[in-house]
Amino acid sequence: MFRTAILLAQRWNMTINGKQIAYHVEETNGRDVIETLDRTCRSIGEYQILGIVGPEYSTEARTVARLGNKVGLPVVGYSTTEPELSDRNAYRTFYRLPPSDVTTARVLLKLFKKYKWNSTNVIYQGDTYGQGGLQALTQVFTDEVEISRSIRFDLFVNQFENIQRQLEDSPSRIVIVMANANVTTQIIQFAAEARNILAPSFLWILTASNSSMNILANEHINQLIGMLILRLSPTDTVNISASTYLLDEALDIWEKNDPTSFHDNQPHMDIYARYAFDASWMLILAFQQLCQNNPTTCLSFENTSNCFASNLTEQGELHKILQTMSFIGLTGRVQFGLNSTDRVDDTGAYYVISNIQSSMGGLHLVDVLKLNGTVLSTNRNCTTEWINTTNSIQWPRKWNEAPTDYALLKGKTLNITVYISPPFFMKRSSPGIHEKDLYEGYIHELLTLLSEKMEFDFTYTVAPDETSYDELVDCVKNRTCEIVMADLAITPARENKIDFSASIYANTMRLVVRKSKQEKIEPFAFLNPFSLALWLAIVGAIYFPSALLIAFYEHRKMNSNFEHGENNSHIYDKSWIKTIGRSLYQTIGALIQRGSELQVVTLYGRIQTVIVWLMSIILVALFTSNLIVNFTAQREKPWLQSIDDLKMCGSIGCNRIGVIERSQHGEYFTKEVTNNIPMNYHHLKHPKECFAKLVDGHIDVALTDSPTAEYMIQKEYCQLELAGTPFGRSDFGVALPKQWPYKQDLDAHILELRINGEIDRRFAAYIQQKNCDVNYDNESRNPNNRVGVNESSGLFYIFVGLTGLNFALCLFRRLFNRISTWHRGRYNVKKLTSCP
Repeated sequence: MFRTAILLAQRWNMTINGKQIAYHVEETNGRDVIETLDRTCRSIGEYQILGIVGPEYSTEARTVARLGNKVGLPVVGYSTTEPELSDRNAYRTFYRLPPSDVTTARVLLKLFKKYKWNSTNVIYQGDTYGQGGLQALTQVFTDEVEISRSIRFDLFVNQFENIQRQLEDSPSRIVIVMANANVTTQIIQFAAEARNILAPSFLWILTASNSSMNILANEHINQLIGMLILRLSPTDTVNISASTYLLDEALDIWEKNDPTSFHDNQPHMDIYARYAFDASWMLILAFQQLCQNNPTTCLSFENTSNCFASNLTEQGELHKILQTMSFIGLTGRVQFGLNSTDRVDDTGAYYVISNIQSSMGGLHLVDVLKLNGTVLSTNRNCTTEWINTTNSIQWPRKWNEAPTDYALLKGKTLNITVYISPPFFMKRSSPGIHEKDLYEGYIHELLTLLSEKMEFDFTYTVAPDETSYDELVDCVKNRTCEIVMADLAITPARENKIDFSASIYANTMRLVVRKSKQEKIEPFAFLNPFSLALWLAIVGAIYFPSALLIAFYEHRKMNSNFEHGENNSHIYDKSWIKTIGRSLYQTIGALIQRGSELQVVTLYGRIQTVIVWLMSIILVALFTSNLIVNFTAQREKPWLQSIDDLKMCGSIGCNRIGVIERSQHGEYFTKEVTNNIPMNYHHLKHPKECFAKLVDGHIDVALTDSPTAEYMIQKEYCQLELAGTPFGRSDFGVALPKQWPYKQDLDAHILELRINGEIDRRFAAYIQQKNCDVNYDNESRNPNNRVGVNESSGLFYIFVGLTGLNFALCLFRRLFNRISTWHRGRYNVKKLTSCP
């Protein structure tokens, strides 16, 4: 197509100052820049070169463009895409027709956004072109797409440095290849021979868009299915106007001059062939206009003996024409500006994505995506998007489902290191002849749920009890453990060594102390100040005897009065049952100091009522004081109110504070409690030691995690309690090696379980289990808070003495009356008392 443009100008008799345009071709390989420079320099002097189309490779183009700066010759690139070549200040005489790698990176970013891919690997060829492509991707992707691995293909030895391991260890399952057609073919061949790094494990996206790339002939055809190829498309496939007349004329000349290489399949013509034609046609038109304006000097050189000292006489006018001219070529409108070596608005950059698909006849390319608009919208903030064509995409994993950009655990088997720490993970033995270990706990439940949803298998390795939490972290860092699932807090120091999954539990820490007072007030706690024996004694020794005595006094007196027609007692009745009932009612009123509407008329009945009043005063005072003491004791808070009480070991000696060593508890205690001042606290090796040593009295307070404390206090250590409020919030996560390839898959499913509440439900099932009886607190209650019969013996001595004195007076009065009556010789006189 380069030659065709020159021959077409000759056919149309397009001359420059009456001279026909000729050409000279030099073939280079892109590796020896000095050789390319030497050939170019000699050609300029020997053939009177006026403009240069090419070279093909960016490595050579940078050097030749700088030579163009020196001599003033225009250099037009038809295939170079390195971003550095866009700098007009550095390359004043350079013009580029295809889009740069920055534009390619932008359209790739739109593809990643369409399918919500956030990571990729990049394989690039080890030269200026490949490095420029990697730089463009890094610049455009920024923080939107992470480049997990950048893998260099060494052009001198034509091989990678362990490509299989690098890709399998990468968290991303997408691969972008930034290489030319020939190198891309070699890369695909190496990848196919390595196995498991093409389809279906990885999605590959190729950026070499010219037809010389021949990968469909690869013998490993099943590994190529689903591969995507980003291609620069001819204008006719995207409805962009181009010069069909020029194309028809060029193809006619091609067919007549080189029929062996000619083909009439225009859509599959190499896009760079069209760029080569437009590059040559652009120089032809520019020199025509230059010589029309300056016919005498347009083709003159100064100092042609040395190419480095040569200068095109009218170079300023020539480049002004090149930067302002505009024409319709085979790749659309060709137009340049003053600030960049790229075409205005990236005209000529029309993209489609082809998909390698399987059919009955083997593999073939199918265009499946195209940009919905002109190339004017390929900048970062445009609204142009990739849209589907009428052809569906065959994806590597599932033909009808776009793959994720991260590795999946599906079908994998994990060896998971766990740590015995209730309620997170517990182990028990099953009874029977074939005894085996059974596992339970929140982490076991969560792992079982994840394995079902993600379709992976797992085995357990149980860490010994003496293993510290920091040792678990080191185990993952050193790759001794594959991953660790335990109550392992995410801290900055640990994140410097390993990675963590999304949070599996939001944790806080608590203080645990020995239980000393009853916390829960029982429904009948108001009876606690008096013992059961004392309540029975009050009823049986004070209430009932007093009521019976009053009934007896009133009944005997009123019987005597009734004979004389006198009866003003409210208690008396002919029926003993009614008299006793009224007396019971009147006595209870006297006992509770409320009184009664029933009146006692006998002297000794009234004295007995007063005795009951006196007893009630003493009982109420005693009951009230003990009730206050009892309720106050039950509501009393633990002696430790918050973690601040332990600051600098002020409230208690450091050696009485138990902290799990080499754990987040130790980090928190050292930083927040002792202000990084070394203090010898009581070192604990395992969470269960917190509770055992509290019960044994080795320590007085322990720092531990809230769920562990709640579970152990409710299930095993009923004599312990929580003190103060939660503190030291942190998150528990699964410990993973750095750059673990399945992290994103694990995180996605953990977050899904958190959103639907499944994690909270699973954890609550263990925390809510209780074995400790609520009446356990009664055993720890202080017996001095209860008043029994022995403690109140003086009270009964007073009662018995007063009641006995009243009864004795009654007997004495009756005896005195009988003696007086006998002395007078009269036995039927009116009785003065009703006592027996």
